[in-house]
Amino acid sequence: MKILSTLLLLSSLFIQAKSQSNITKSFMFDGLTRDYIIHLPTGYSTATKYPIVFNLHGYTSNAIQEQFYSKMDIVSNTDPERFIIVYPNGVANAWNSWTASGVDDVGFISELIDSMNAQYNVDLNRVYSCGMSNGGFQSYRLACELSNRIVAIASVTGSMSSYVYSNCNPSRPVPVLEIHGTADATVPYAGQAGMESIDQVIQFWQEHNACGISDTTAVANISTTDNCTVDEIKFNDCDNGSKTWLFKVWDGGHSWPDAAIDLMGLNTNRDINASQEIWDFFKQFTMFSSVNVPILESNKTSISLAPNPSNDILNISLAHPFQRIVLSDMMGNIKLVTPIDNTLDFTLSLKSLSNGMYHLQFLNSDNTSESRRVIVIH
Repeated sequence: MKILSTLLLLSSLFIQAKSQSNITKSFMFDGLTRDYIIHLPTGYSTATKYPIVFNLHGYTSNAIQEQFYSKMDIVSNTDPERFIIVYPNGVANAWNSWTASGVDDVGFISELIDSMNAQYNVDLNRVYSCGMSNGGFQSYRLACELSNRIVAIASVTGSMSSYVYSNCNPSRPVPVLEIHGTADATVPYAGQAGMESIDQVIQFWQEHNACGISDTTAVANISTTDNCTVDEIKFNDCDNGSKTWLFKVWDGGHSWPDAAIDLMGLNTNRDINASQEIWDFFKQFTMFSSVNVPILESNKTSISLAPNPSNDILNISLAHPFQRIVLSDMMGNIKLVTPIDNTLDFTLSLKSLSNGMYHLQFLNSDNTSESRRVIVIH
């Protein structure tokens, strides 16, 4: 759905240009240039480990529009617990949340997590995804297929495609929040061909997360002119501390509650702020340390790589010795094997490598190892 006008686009571009905390970056993935916007919260410090929230745009929309429309930057900047927001762009303004073939957006988000980890001080145990409409569909796909990395998800006006619904098999309970209007004509609450009803989606996650009975609370109708009200339906007694929540917006349209603007002809709820509700939901959850924490995070301070991203030369500093390095691309193709013979500080030439992300493995004679990622940009 084309959710924003030319005026909105110009406004968002102006806001982005004024903010020094917004950074646009890109990298190659599966032969495509994938770009994204990073919002660093007010007071960002390299000494602090930050959670990441991916905020995915709707169909035909883009990262800039989603950043403006959702107003999530305000929450990132003002909540006592700051977090980084990443607004990626889908290929051709869409996310592949429908089929087994086509663009690998799950793989792209996984590599984007690695890229963020290589460039910023992020907490890999606190990575979340939310999105509007098609971005909500894609967040559900991440919950199904990337549950070892995505801690919790939220969907606003999205649902699960029938393909994802039928093939969803997460490796653990995944906390889920859905915010959906009963008068949504684009993604109907009752579902339609190719997409599941919201009640079916909530039932799926309630069963997968092994939740108990729900608790329903009517949200105070503080805005009497928005023509809609909200019920909070919460399944809190779920396995491993997970939760399954639904904010049911009675007579709400295909819109983000408390969005930057009212979309013409749609009821935008003003009783809740979706971005704040999403963050309040996310910050309850941390990935259990036993669940697939990447090896590159173990004893992270023992290996220092600088600069990263790197150009031609990578400076390496080790807290304890290793005997050799194996450098390979993300497909596992070995590009370099070099002995380091217990040297603690040295440089590694990257001139022969193409731009991209690479895996560095530091090995000992007994095959114990530590791993890191490095990004090469000439």
